[in-house]
Amino acid sequence: MITLNTCQLKQTYFVSQIHGDLDTKKHLQNLGFVKNARVALMNRDKSNGVILIHNSRIALDNTILANIDLSKEMIGNEHFAKLSTIKPGQTALVLGIATDNLSDASDHAVKRRLLDMGVTRGTRIYVRKVAPFGDPMELHVRGYELTLRKSEAEKVEVSVLEHD
Repeated sequence: MITLNTCQLKQTYFVSQIHGDLDTKKHLQNLGFVKNARVALMNRDKSNGVILIHNSRIALDNTILANIDLSKEMIGNEHFAKLSTIKPGQTALVLGIATDNLSDASDHAVKRRLLDMGVTRGTRIYVRKVAPFGDPMELHVRGYELTLRKSEAEKVEVSVLEHD
């Protein structure tokens, strides 16, 4: 198993598991270290390393880096879904926004609108409520409440987070 303190410099990996006590895990989650998060070790010395995660550089001690397992590919393909299929109470990680045809002005406008509202790759989304017929959905994104139509949520590809 590859850990963050033993991986190659400037190579892209995905977080597969975090070990350690509950407080450390929660702190790392708040920094963005969640399952399938894209990370790269940018620099390393004897006692710590600099990690690039979600376009931010974070310096961590090697003892913490040793608790973060990595894989070269995203894991848990069985957990991939469309945002429109996520049930209330579940949390998901945005993998991307799929549009059928970006040359179509309406598809491009929907993608641009979702990106402007903060629905970007790596963002965690908590599904608060879903209307009786599934349209619209109330979501918690980046500290605010967002309501999306089912047709818009259908375009957002996510990975369901297990224990959130």
